[in-house]
Amino acid sequence: MGRIGALLFDLGDTVIVELDSPADIDTTEFDIIDGVREALETFRKRYKLAIVSNTFTWGDEEVTKALQRANLAKYFDAIVTSVSAGSSKPENDIFLKALRLLNTAPEESVMIGDRIDTDISGANMLGIISILFRWNDRYPAIIANEIDKPDYIISSMRELAELIAAIDGKSG
Repeated sequence: MGRIGALLFDLGDTVIVELDSPADIDTTEFDIIDGVREALETFRKRYKLAIVSNTFTWGDEEVTKALQRANLAKYFDAIVTSVSAGSSKPENDIFLKALRLLNTAPEESVMIGDRIDTDISGANMLGIISILFRWNDRYPAIIANEIDKPDYIISSMRELAELIAAIDGKSG
């Protein structure tokens, strides 16, 4: 048995395509990143899953509703937004809230996100395994220092499933 207990996912451009402007949750059709549904279906059998997302106006309820509209909410054991956590990535508190809800330690967790400055550096500061999901060029991939360096870089959800299996298999 491996050591990974939880997978933490950013929301925009990691699970659903990030919107360029604020959305009406009740009417917006959310585009799901290719391969996400299949990956989540596989992951939920073995790991606890959470969304950890910086949001400016949406709280946990709104993100849950958006995930319900995309038929993805059922996969997640916890949803933590910067609104509800009172802190934003890369600050520790938002990650720690998710880990508490999942009852998982940082070293037993993996953060998957598309931004070095928030997802990767925040995970690295806590000792969470970090995976940069680089399927587009919306955000710069500049590694300014060691804390910004992702443990792994992938460009598809198919790669993520293979990588998680490899990490979990070799760490057991």
